[in-house]
Amino acid sequence: MVESDFYIAIAVAFVGFFVLAFVLLYPVYRFMKREEKRSAAWTDSAIASRRRQAIEKAEAAGSEGDGSDGQGEPSNVTT
Repeated sequence: MVESDFYIAIAVAFVGFFVLAFVLLYPVYRFMKREEKRSAAWTDSAIASRRRQAIEKAEAAGSEGDGSDGQGEPSNVTT
């Protein structure tokens, strides 16, 4: 009976080690996945895309109401 207690203690310690590792490392795994998704917003192509959108938005806002036809030159408006 003493010999089987030895194997049970080893099995419990082995399983306990993996349970403890999972409990401690799973939050780290979730954090890393979340940060990986956030980092996708900071790739060169994502930054360039946001800059293009900001420039287009600024150009559209700048051309509203100034009498231009959107091409940078005033349209031929007669008064």
